[in-house]
Amino acid sequence: MNYTFTLMIISLLISPLRAGENWETFYEQSAFTQTPSYAQTVDYARRLAQASPWVTYRSFGVSPQGRALPLLIVDRDGLSDPQAIRRAGRVIMLIQAGIHAGEIDGKDAGLMLIRDLAIKRQNSALLDKVSLLFMPIFNVDGHERFGPYNRINQNGPQKMGWRTTAQNYNLNRDYLKADAPEMQSWLRLYHQWKPEFFIDCHVTDGADYQYALAYAIDEHGLAGRQVNAWVREQFVPHMRRAMRELGFPTIDYIQFRQRHRPRSGLVGWVAGPRFSNGYTAYNNRPGLLIETHMLKPYRVRVEATHALLLTSLRLLAQKGSQLQKAIAAADSFVSSDAFRQKPYPLSYRLTGDSSLVTFLGKKYRLERSAVSGAPYVRFSEDTVRWRIPFFNTFRPATTVGIPLAYILPPEWSAIAERMALHGLHFRRLNRPLPLAVESYRFANPVWRQKPFENHHRLRVDKQVIREERHFPAGSYIFPTAQPGVKLLAHMMEPDGSDSFVQWGFFDPVFEQKEYAENYVMELLAPMMLAGDAELKKRFERKRREEPAFAADPRAILEWFYRQSPWFDQKMNLYPVGRIYDKETLNTVIRESARQ
Repeated sequence: MNYTFTLMIISLLISPLRAGENWETFYEQSAFTQTPSYAQTVDYARRLAQASPWVTYRSFGVSPQGRALPLLIVDRDGLSDPQAIRRAGRVIMLIQAGIHAGEIDGKDAGLMLIRDLAIKRQNSALLDKVSLLFMPIFNVDGHERFGPYNRINQNGPQKMGWRTTAQNYNLNRDYLKADAPEMQSWLRLYHQWKPEFFIDCHVTDGADYQYALAYAIDEHGLAGRQVNAWVREQFVPHMRRAMRELGFPTIDYIQFRQRHRPRSGLVGWVAGPRFSNGYTAYNNRPGLLIETHMLKPYRVRVEATHALLLTSLRLLAQKGSQLQKAIAAADSFVSSDAFRQKPYPLSYRLTGDSSLVTFLGKKYRLERSAVSGAPYVRFSEDTVRWRIPFFNTFRPATTVGIPLAYILPPEWSAIAERMALHGLHFRRLNRPLPLAVESYRFANPVWRQKPFENHHRLRVDKQVIREERHFPAGSYIFPTAQPGVKLLAHMMEPDGSDSFVQWGFFDPVFEQKEYAENYVMELLAPMMLAGDAELKKRFERKRREEPAFAADPRAILEWFYRQSPWFDQKMNLYPVGRIYDKETLNTVIRESARQ
């Protein structure tokens, strides 16, 4: 009894816990079945900041419904400025939870992690090397669309938030186009802090299997050779071994070659810049996507997330300085002329190459539905270990030569402002200039019938053109010799899957605003044919090869109008110029000011 009493006294003396204060989270108090509301989450976060000098609470933005976006900064010296933290020799890890507010495991895992570090002082030595940023809820408005029926495929918590924002944006499709106010706030924070390591916490849908957690982190080289080597050699093998020892074997976040049927084989992916882990990779920094398994009990999922957060923190404390060097090398390389000497991939295609991997699955069989009449997969609780093919080799599908700079006329300032959110440096012309540029002439635009993320996505053909254009004073020049060049290319190159062309930001250039009356064209068309033999040949060939055109008088007159000098020469013309000549770039630099 005396021994026990002595231990209690010692623990009180050395523990930062206030006597009688309960530091259990709402999740723990609920017997691991519930997650707190926004107000309860913010209250607990503020308590952490009030109780520990290591923790700072602040907001990094406001949602459309007026809620503050909460952020916790954890630094053992109480620092809350990124430059000061780096001067102290620490790397920065950003943990994001609740981007899909129904998938909320990361919030409860992160609050416990910070409580254990800053209040209980467990594993606190890790903070000698690493400082944390933690967003307990990113999608705050969606989080408060709270209820038990928001995730039909998910096993708990009892109530959870909604996938999308109050404006119905899926934030994990918005990183590059940045429509949502929440995302614009996130980008300002991210490019102020430039965390070396990023974690985004989700819950997956899909087939049933034994793993409580899957992960995705780019190993295809999006972040550059040096960062890719760090991920493949330093992070992934150590992380997988540590998680296995903690009782949470992991698997790559994959799809199946046949839906819900693991034995058909696994298929990897290359994340585009619209996704969190793709966006950070294109910033030359690793982004770890956590996907807990939706059918596992909530407690198991939260514990698996907590284990991976703590494991990542440990690995970053051990190997973070190597990652900093790799990032610096990647930033330097993409800012150099050497980066522009090779075509840059804008998209990738899966090859037929595969390797055999061990997969911890569950037995399943095909049954035919008595309701829909369709066959469906039915999983059992019987576990099985399979050796199955994993298709995870990709080759560039679309490439582009990176120019020396992109130039955007000032009338497109709203797009330039959107680009600036991504930390891109630019200059502005002091006076009007004629400049030799390369650009694109578009043809055959087709928009999707249904909207996707508030846009009707565009598919369009293009032709490369070179010409001299007049650029007004105030035009925006984005040099490509900067660390964000990969993001810049994905925005400005029409073939990029998340280009501003495909998202419809430049849709006005496809609209015809002037028209010709038919009685005018009936007089003009014969004169055009009489004065241009080549035009006459093209017209006769088109009429011969396209019967529908030949039978449509209005289409014929419109065709002649488009061949005439009266037709709008800027229609279907991409307003962005690509500066490919060093002399032109030098002229632009002399005649512009950096912003």
